[in-house]
Order: sequence, then structure tokens, then C-alpha cells
Amino acid sequence: MGKSVVICEKPSQAKAIRAAVGTRYGEVLPARGHILTLKEPEEVRSDWKDWSATLLWPGRFYEKVPVPDARKFLNDIRAAAADADTIIIATDCDREGQLIGGEIVDYIGFRGVVKRAIFNAEDPKSLQEAFANLHPNEKFRGLYMAGQAREQADQTTNLSLTRTATVTLKPPGQKGAIGIGRVKTPVLGIVCKREKEIRDFIPRDLYEVDAEVRVAAGPLTLTCARLPASVVKEEEPEPDPAEEELEADEEALEAADPLRGRILKREYADGLAQAAKGVSAPVSVRSEKKRQGPPRLFDLTALQSAASARFGWSGDKTLSTAQSLYATYTVITYPRGEAQYLPENNIADVPKMVGALTGLAPFRPHRGLLAKPEIRRGKTGHFSDKALEGMSHYAIIPNANTAETFGDVIPRLPADEARLFDLIARQYLAALAPDFEYRQTTVEMIVPWRGHDWAFRASGRVPLVLGWKEITGSAALKPGEEEPLFPEIRSGETGKITDTKVRTLTTKPPARYTEGALIKVMKEAWRLVDDPEKRARLKEAKGIGTPATRGDVVKGLLTQGQIIAKGKTLQPSDGGMALYELLLEIAPNVVDPARTAQWEMAFDFVEKGRMTAEEAVARILKETEVEIARIASASGKQVAIGKGSKPTEKMIAAARMVAERKGIKLPTGVTTDSAKCRAFLDEHLGSRPAGEGGERPSSGPSEKQIALARSLAERTGTPVPEAALASSRDLSAWIDAAMKKAPPRPPSEKQLAFAEKLAAEAGVDLPEAARTDAAACSAFIDKNMGKGGA
Repeated sequence: MGKSVVICEKPSQAKAIRAAVGTRYGEVLPARGHILTLKEPEEVRSDWKDWSATLLWPGRFYEKVPVPDARKFLNDIRAAAADADTIIIATDCDREGQLIGGEIVDYIGFRGVVKRAIFNAEDPKSLQEAFANLHPNEKFRGLYMAGQAREQADQTTNLSLTRTATVTLKPPGQKGAIGIGRVKTPVLGIVCKREKEIRDFIPRDLYEVDAEVRVAAGPLTLTCARLPASVVKEEEPEPDPAEEELEADEEALEAADPLRGRILKREYADGLAQAAKGVSAPVSVRSEKKRQGPPRLFDLTALQSAASARFGWSGDKTLSTAQSLYATYTVITYPRGEAQYLPENNIADVPKMVGALTGLAPFRPHRGLLAKPEIRRGKTGHFSDKALEGMSHYAIIPNANTAETFGDVIPRLPADEARLFDLIARQYLAALAPDFEYRQTTVEMIVPWRGHDWAFRASGRVPLVLGWKEITGSAALKPGEEEPLFPEIRSGETGKITDTKVRTLTTKPPARYTEGALIKVMKEAWRLVDDPEKRARLKEAKGIGTPATRGDVVKGLLTQGQIIAKGKTLQPSDGGMALYELLLEIAPNVVDPARTAQWEMAFDFVEKGRMTAEEAVARILKETEVEIARIASASGKQVAIGKGSKPTEKMIAAARMVAERKGIKLPTGVTTDSAKCRAFLDEHLGSRPAGEGGERPSSGPSEKQIALARSLAERTGTPVPEAALASSRDLSAWIDAAMKKAPPRPPSEKQLAFAEKLAAEAGVDLPEAARTDAAACSAFIDKNMGKGGA
């Protein structure tokens, strides 16, 4: 057998592979993530060094070059592969992992046999099985080319739009670029859209009618909270059936119209309340036992959402902690997948896993509950080969292959790793526990009015068997689900309404997203799309971003100042909102979640061989060209994001002069941020375009400048030169000189009256200068404020 070399993604992975198989399959050499990168635009064309509004596409795929500080990794792999017959790619088993391994093989020009090791965990047993069952790398060619298409389209579009937005929209003196990205900007749009919903929210009153009903055993209260279906049908169009297809794990977004079917007209409530008084009618009682199965297992998005809600963690922290549990401690399976099912062959691991986990102190109390684990198969359960078709990874669970080490490893985990492992383990054990069982009781009385049947109801639940909720610690009942204390009622007996009362409820604005909720919304982007065809297609797509990058996207928006964190919730910065509103007006596709999800669908087509990578990129860049032109057309509009550079001494001096002249305080940031300083000057002296280096070109003076100059001319008896009236710079110089010669500006009548009042209260004479000089008068007021009186 000839020489073979193993390429893996990172040093920790190399260490795990060496521990599992040694050098049996050849020398194991790590990369460090991407050790190759696309050339920068200016490296391809020198005229692209200067930023401009143009499509940065060289007409072919960008070439790749070594990452400067990762050359050693590349050189080691190149040297080892020089006389090898076979390379085994053992990087992560997702699109980026395939790209990392494939691009190295291509860059070094290897022409031998290339094989692929596929694994979902990095424990010795999983890796040994992966290397014993190697695949031809050609089998993953589509995945590799999809990665190439993603990389080329991302660089070209993101840099082109970022440069266009920056040179077109950035105010002079503002630091940094205005970043636009295929995932980032639609996510900004999601946050901004929610913020606008909150700002534009108009509270509405809705009404419920309480009825005091007397039956033989005593009184009870029933409530009519909704319109009869026949009234809804008369007043509103039929709902779209697609709106009602809500899945168990898709709760991040609320229904499109939560008020549909509620009583919104006061006259309905008042009329019903009046009509119901004195009505006698049969009371129906329906009591039934119900069951609720456990939640699905975690994929990365669901895990990030849960950790955000439980611990207040960012998506990035959840991923890094999960990666530590996977790579360093090898106690969970691959953490970057997006499946929430397990392959059916994992059923064989259940007894071993339950035994190992319930041997740990936190889970020992549940040993009896799990004595006979419940195996739920199919898409409604947790073990399903069909649900995993086309997916590289399964759900995140404790690692069965290292279960025998749990007793030693888990108690010694660092605090964060221990908390996250506990969350993952409880979700897995809950999936094997009995259903939650409860009794649901509903009492109902129908009141006819205006030709419709109005239902007055009361209902509640009584827990019977906690089941899986005992493990997750979930509350048995949500607020309001408890069963009221009903009197003994026979179904069908007559009840009489003795009194009614109308209650008014007021709607509240939607809540801002937490980071976990936002990551979940990124996965459920189809719900944000109105077009039925796109909506249906996006429901089948992978959403915005990937499980491994969604947390980084949110972190990037925070770092760039496009969104800000307020407590646990996120909201747009002023600059982020301004960017969103402008893009929504001129290039709405850039902020549309449907756009980025369609990109991912194009990459899926490449992976499946239905489109070439070149065709996918060409299709994307055709849209990018249109967006560049639209953003470039917005010249004259400005978006300030991030911190500005420090204003020049002249700008600071001008701002202070304006503040002194107008008797106002300088706003915060005017002396430290050039954008704020310029905005202040523009407000008080008139807006003018910026020139080179942020300096103002000489343009015509503003009306305010002219008015000030004429006022000074009257005070000094010196006419304004005609030449100065043609140039803002010349007129500003004349104003500066005239102000030095001008007699003091007298105080206003109110200012003088207030100064005289203070003088009288303090028992002092008002200085003559304070009567003729506004500045002296102001100084006297400051000095004597609070001295008079008791």
C-alpha cells in the first residue's frame, strides 16, 4: 500500500484522530480552519484599490492565496503530500468543512486518490468507524462546489455593496465602513422591522363578556372572548390554510393576526351583555384526558435559543461552549448540525445512555421514570431515518461512545460546560420519558343573539402524570391554564345568567427579540415572506445563514453598531435604522429575508448537481449589479453608523462660537465626533457639501449667515462687502472680524427683568454692564441664582 496523508480541520481534531487511529492511515496534519483565502479585489485589479460603486467581479472565480499567518500549516501538508498516493480529508462534515479540505487538495495540485472520512463525533469509536468506512471524495463534489459558490458570491456581493454604500452614504469624518452582507443585512431588517412595529404600534381595545351563571350546585363564571365563527365568516375573508400550518418547533414568530376572531366592537360586547342577562340554557361539560409528547431534540439553533432563554447566553457563547463539549471533552455529538432527529440505529444505544446518565447525581431521581424508555419513531417522534435524508448530522445529544466516561468527566466539567451538558442531557432523557398527561375540562353555555350562537366558556387543566416535564423542569401548566373551582355540574343541566360584565383589554406591542429568539427567526425566515410561492419554497429551505454562523452574524451586527443590546433584547441603533429605511426604499431586496434564503437554495442546487457553481454565482451577481446602481443613486443621503473621527480645531472653534453667540449649550459629542460637530454646524449655519478631507468647499452662504452678517453690520455701522456675500468662507471670515469689533449684544427684556429681580432679592445693585451686555447679564444671573429669599 502506498503512502497516505490525513488532512483535518484544526489541531484539536488532529489530536483526537491520532488518539483514535494513530498513524495507521498516514501522518495526521491539521489546518486551522480556512488556511486559504480569496484574493482581495485590489490584488486582482489595481484600479480596485480605490473604493467606488462598482461590481468587483473579475469575470472568473477569484484565485486563492495562503492566509499569511497560516503558511506553516499549508507547507507541512504540501510537503507530506509530495510523495503520497492518497489524501484522506477528515475535516468537519459540513459544507465549510468540505470546502476547507477540498481547497487545500486543489491548491497543492494533488493528483492522487482522495478519500473522505465522515463522522458525527470525535470520540475514538466514532473516528475508528469513520476511517474503517472511507468514502470516495468525489461523492462530495457537489458539496464542495456549493461551498465555492457561496464563497465567491459572498465576497463579490458583500464587498461590492459595502464599498458602494460606504462611498455613497457615509458622512465625512465618519470612521469605518457601512457593512452590507447577504445574511447580515436581512437580519438587520428583521430587527428594524420589529422595532418599527413597536414604534408604530397603536393599542387597540378588545372586549370580553363575563357571565355569572347559576346552576343547581352554585354559581360559576363563564366568558365570551371570541366572535362566533359565522360572524367571522361574514366580516372577514377566509384565512389562508398555509397560515395555519404551525409546527411544534416554530414558535419564534407570532400568528399574522392575533386579533382575528376577537370582539373588537364595543357595541357587540354591550349588546351581548345586555341580551345575555336572564338567559336560561343548557350547560355542557366536556372533560377528557389528553397527552403531550416531549419536545424535539436540539439542533444548534434550538440549543442557542434555549441557552439564551435560560442563561442569557449569546449564540456565539453557546456554540463555543458546545464545541468545547464536543472537541475537548467528547461528551456530546457534533454541535453544528440542523437536524432534530436521531438515526434509528441509535435506538440500540438507549439502554446504555439512560444507564450512564441516570448514574449521574442530577439525573438519578429520574431513574424510575426511565426504567422503560419510550421509543418514538418517525417524524412525529425522535428516531427517524426518513427525516434525516439529505442531512450530514443528527441531533445534538450526549455521546453514546463515551458514555462510560460520564461518571468521571461530567462532574469535573467547567461551570458553563456543565450547565450546557445538563440542558442537552435533559432534552435527550425527556425524549425517552412518558408523555405529560392532564385532564382538560371545558364548561360551555350558548347564548343566541342576532342570529348567531355566542359561546360562553371556562376551561382548565389538571396535571395527572408529569412524565417528561419532570425531567426538563418545565412548569406543568402555563399561567391561566389551571382548572377553576367548578361546582358540581351535570352536563345538560340548565344554567341561568344572573349578571354580566364587559371587560376591556388593551393590546400590547410585540416584544423585541432576544438573541436566541432572533436566531430562531433566522431559521424560520419563511414566515416573514408574504408571497405564497416564495413562502412555500422558503419553508423547505434552510433559512437565513447556517446553524454555525447565525450567532456570528448577530455578534457582527452588534460589533459594527448596526444593532445594540438593551438588557437581554436587541434593537437597531439610529444608524442601523437609517440604513434599513434607506435600503427598504431604494434596494428592498438587500433587506428581504427571501433574498438570502434563495441564495442558500441556489447553493443547494449546486450541491445536488442541478446547477453549476458558475451559474449560481452569475445569477446572484446579476441581481447585485442592480442593487449597486440603486444604492449609488442615493448620493446626497447620509447614514452615520459607528464612531466619527475627531473634528478639526476650526470646527470645534466654530461650534463653540455658535453656541456662545446663541446662548446655547454644546450637545454631547460635538467636540469629539466630527459627524456630530458637522451636524451641529449645519443646523445653525446651514448644510453644505463636504470637500476633501472633510473640509468645506467655498459655496454660497446660508440664509442664517447672511442674517447674522446684516445684524452685525447694523451694530458696527460697517456694511457687508458684496464679495463676502458670494462665499460662505469669506462671509464667515467677515463675521468673525465684525464680532470682535461689535459692541456688546444687549440682554433681552426677559433676561434683564430676571437679573433685576435677582438683584432685588439679594439686596445688591445690578451692575451697569449687565444692563447693556448680554454676556455680563448672564454672568450676573449665574452668580446670584439661589442667593435671594429664605
